[in-house]
Amino acid sequence: MNVMTLTKSRTSIFRVDRMTCPADHRLALEDRLAIIHGYFDTLPGCLYNKVAIADGGEAVHIVTVVEWESQKALNDAKAKVADFYAAIGFDPKAFMAERGIVAEFGTYAGLAI
Repeated sequence: MNVMTLTKSRTSIFRVDRMTCPADHRLALEDRLAIIHGYFDTLPGCLYNKVAIADGGEAVHIVTVVEWESQKALNDAKAKVADFYAAIGFDPKAFMAERGIVAEFGTYAGLAI
């Protein structure tokens, strides 16, 4: 299946995150990703939500792809995630820094093809 066939409309927005994580912190990262990506599925406007991992020996490479129905849905989700993190006392930047996780975060506009 071509990735473009997953786009449901021109207004959808993709949040694509790539992370490289030392292998000895893999389980901690997987646990956090399970929590937050499970939360995404409860939020309005979440159309697609996947996490993929490649074992690279001493490091693992993780890619997450979440499709939101619109920029507004993504913005609303960001605010809710910030509140969620505050409620559970989680600081994602500190979590990644303490474990040597390097991340690249990107937002992409969907194309209706």
